[in-house]
Amino acid sequence: MVRKGISLFFHYLNLGADVLAGAGAILAAYFIRFSGWPIPVQHDIPALMLYIQALPVVVLVILISYQYAGLYLQRRGISGVDEFSRLVKATSVAFLIIIGLTYFSRRVAYSRVVLVYAWFLCIVLATLLRFLLRGLQMFLRRRGVGVSRVLLVGLTQTAKLVAEQIKRYPGLGYRVLGVVSEESGKKNTFEAIKVLGSLPNLAGLVRGHRIDEVIFALPAKAHGKIEDLLLDLEITGVEFKIVSDLFGIITNPMSADEIYGIPVFALKEAPLTRLFARFLKRSLDLALTIPGLLLLSPLLAFIALAIKLTSPGPVFFRQERVGRGNQPFLVYKYRSMVQHAEKHTGPVWTKKGDARVTPVGAWLRRTSFDELPQLFNVLKGEMSLVGPRPERPHFVEQFKTRIPRYLERHKVKAGITGWAQVHGLRGDTPIEERTKYDLWYVENWSLVLDLKIILRTALEVFHHTDAY
Repeated sequence: MVRKGISLFFHYLNLGADVLAGAGAILAAYFIRFSGWPIPVQHDIPALMLYIQALPVVVLVILISYQYAGLYLQRRGISGVDEFSRLVKATSVAFLIIIGLTYFSRRVAYSRVVLVYAWFLCIVLATLLRFLLRGLQMFLRRRGVGVSRVLLVGLTQTAKLVAEQIKRYPGLGYRVLGVVSEESGKKNTFEAIKVLGSLPNLAGLVRGHRIDEVIFALPAKAHGKIEDLLLDLEITGVEFKIVSDLFGIITNPMSADEIYGIPVFALKEAPLTRLFARFLKRSLDLALTIPGLLLLSPLLAFIALAIKLTSPGPVFFRQERVGRGNQPFLVYKYRSMVQHAEKHTGPVWTKKGDARVTPVGAWLRRTSFDELPQLFNVLKGEMSLVGPRPERPHFVEQFKTRIPRYLERHKVKAGITGWAQVHGLRGDTPIEERTKYDLWYVENWSLVLDLKIILRTALEVFHHTDAY
């Protein structure tokens, strides 16, 4: 009850913040426009009261637009970048509607310049207020206020990943109370989480442990049981979520066709199979990479000097990886390990506390700065800024037979960062989970998605702990 009360409280705070942002933006825009700077006023200044009278309509349109954009849904895991993107779109739609409504105002000719200023100011104010409220809510959740008691269902890699993400981001406001096994008597613990029981006892466990939310992460073979489980849970009133553990689930929309009246469905082609889409992606790569290399040149030189002075061997490290179309290429990295690190072991994954990593290399891996030379791979067209991380041929041979649809990630260029990486799947995380995210990216690519990933990568460089 307390948790729902706090959630409702923040919902109304968000509404109030948006009302304040919309009204404040109109009033601030009025004073900026009619101050005469930067555009001189060449006619009589309209009365402020005319704009104040319009505030209820302006605010109502903004709130409705935000509601349709899903900005009032309580989605804990949505990133600030995604929320900002939704807010910009919703604010733009709202002000286009407002500008359209001014054409029906015969008594007052509202300034279009004021509305353009207000559009920009509304985005700034709403973003700032929402950032402060989000920070306050996460602060309270980290201290146990408004936290949801969660029960995981399924002893799977997906359940493990969910538990790890909840532990990594306490600001989400989840606390895992335990896990339910799909079969009775299998284990007492799972990844240091207590196994509370099995599926037949799920409803009783929910009531007995006062669970707020159930997250299903069942294996593919058990997905047929979910319908009956949900019917059992209905009487408890608990919230639930389902995390897919199926590689066969299609994330890309399907296209409809017919064969003389018989409806048929087919997968839509991946966006980057189209020439124009690849042109746009390449244009974005060059537009960001060329100035990026110029701006980062002092840092690149400093890193090269640090490697040279602290460890014998070359500054750069070249390694064969597999890219688009399963074609091999040489990827460039700053050397973060001792020279000839795999001389006696052959290709192996880097582990936490790996003795082969140099002191400077540990810092480079933690910040991902060891990947910066791959900007030259992007410049050459061998890689993109965003895409699935390229793997070595040795591992690709293993994964393509073990992981369904693995080679489909090679329909696009490999990337310096990717959809999996911004969701915390780096380092020694399960390749199966990373592949799911890579396939979703391949099937749902857009220029906006690339920009979101780049921005999130830039914001999270100093906040991840999975690289070593």
